[in-house]
Amino acid sequence: MPRGFVVTKWTDTDGLIVQLNYPEELKVDLDDMMRVFYAHITGAAEAGNVLVRLEKVQSNVASYFTGMDSPTPFMINLILELGEDPDMFGEAVIKDINSSILNYLQQLGTSISANYEVVKKLKQYLKNALFLLERLKYLTKDQLLAQIFYSEKGRKILQLLRDRAYSKKQLQALLEEALNKIITNLDITLDPFVKSGLVKQDWIEGIAEVFMFLVADFTIFRSPAFHLIENAKTSLPNAYLAEKYLEQVKKFFATYTPTEDDNLVIAKNLTNPDKFDYLALFRDRPYPLNKIPKGTDEGSLDVAHLLSVMEKDSILTIIKDNKNVEWVFLLTDIAVRPFYPEYMLENIRRDREENTIKKETAIKHLDYLEKVYYDFHEKKEK
Repeated sequence: MPRGFVVTKWTDTDGLIVQLNYPEELKVDLDDMMRVFYAHITGAAEAGNVLVRLEKVQSNVASYFTGMDSPTPFMINLILELGEDPDMFGEAVIKDINSSILNYLQQLGTSISANYEVVKKLKQYLKNALFLLERLKYLTKDQLLAQIFYSEKGRKILQLLRDRAYSKKQLQALLEEALNKIITNLDITLDPFVKSGLVKQDWIEGIAEVFMFLVADFTIFRSPAFHLIENAKTSLPNAYLAEKYLEQVKKFFATYTPTEDDNLVIAKNLTNPDKFDYLALFRDRPYPLNKIPKGTDEGSLDVAHLLSVMEKDSILTIIKDNKNVEWVFLLTDIAVRPFYPEYMLENIRRDREENTIKKETAIKHLDYLEKVYYDFHEKKEK
């Protein structure tokens, strides 16, 4: 589990100083922070992310730097256990957390009382962020697939494996070439592929490497909230709201066409555990804005902001009833549909004809595809 956050900033007078750390008992070694800082400024000193291993305190640091040319060069450091990697939590969530922290930091000014309130809110946010990261260990299959799709590395790996099976060594080389960056821990990036059942990993006799075989594929798209639509057809929650809701749904899907950019938006929503909880809540029924059930961690979760983002992303919609009360409806559900990769059969045949892959690799892949084929059909029959 992540240990906490350390925020530092660079000043011309004092150099690197610690702005705050959470939790407060988290020990901060300024020499360690300087090592992370040097990792950032080696080169162009631009904004970006680095992962630094700190042997002395037995931890990894996933650090985001705003750049030396920013008004205040901040460094946001997520302190991890030595075996942890930011990729475990997904690019979307880490990026959102860093963006939110930076938003708080940019509110700091010269007023001591105002700064006290900002820091108080920031520490509450950091507490919630650590809880959120802990929850990412327990993603559903749909969330794992969305995490793969939202990640640049995940999409590239999927693209490569849709073509043919590769050894981990081959996959890493192709990935680094395509993305033009070093991949530090491929196993962590591949973990959601294995957990979700998209790939099988196995040895091939005579080859001293582990191969990755794609045995399932998936698609992600917006879907009508069928349960809500059926209820609305029976005038639930009331005739006025039901009519307005059906009008909005019809209008949205009349022009809806899935695109990669839009699919990235919905994948980002699905990978966030808090948004996922509200998606599940509103999938069952709409709620008046002032009567939305709250979770156990309501004190640190900015529900208003979260719902606002989901509304902006056309996941939720707010409709006023005839008494001017605002109700929150699920405008579009998110569907993640696994399917059998029949195209792989033709790819394997092509690669054998062109001698691109060895016979043993083709046989192993076909064996896995045969087993998975029957699994898919059994699920369909059920």
